Parts: sequence; C-alpha cells; structure tokens
Amino acid sequence: MTKGFTYKSYNFTDKDPMIDEIRTVWEQSGATYKWVHENSNVATGTLAGWFDGKTRKPQAATMNAVLRALGYKLGVVEYEKVVVPDEGRRPTAPSMRHVVTMARYKRGRR
Repeated sequence: MTKGFTYKSYNFTDKDPMIDEIRTVWEQSGATYKWVHENSNVATGTLAGWFDGKTRKPQAATMNAVLRALGYKLGVVEYEKVVVPDEGRRPTAPSMRHVVTMARYKRGRR
C-alpha cells in the first residue's frame, strides 16, 4: 500500500496553497504590485487575482517569476525519504527515445 500525502487543513477547491506562501513572501518584502510587475513582468491584475482569491491555480512559471523578483525560487525539497521497491523501478539503461532525442539536440547545436 502506498502512503499518500494529504493536507489536513487545506481545501484545494478554494485555492493553491502556494498562493499563501507567495503572499507571505510578498508582504514581508514590502513591495508594491507595481514593483513586482516591473521586476517580474507579471501583471498587477494577476497578483491581485492571486491575493484576492479569484485565481485558484496559478501557473508555475508565473509563480517562479514573482518569487525570483522577490529573491526566492521554486524548488524541490525532500519531504520524506522514500525507498522504491524493485518492481517499481524503471530500467537503468536510457531508453531509445532518450538516445534519439539527445542525438537530435547535439546535431542542432553545432
């Protein structure tokens, strides 16, 4: 049985929890919507939509742009070490698709 991750106090039908995280960073920075717009190219209306509750699921690229303007970045942080059993592991050799894609990439870079 796979252990799942649940938010016990968050209802995703309302909004993405990252909005609250970004709002906290923004409030602590003291920046205006206009300043964030000028430094991230994210529209002030987008920010207002996030923080006023109209937007439920912002795009990751937009969140990252705002966070970078405020001196942060999105990242992956290990929450819990997970050991994948052998039957759940993918083959260690690269797939043929990967090899072909890399060959095309290298040809196009010359």
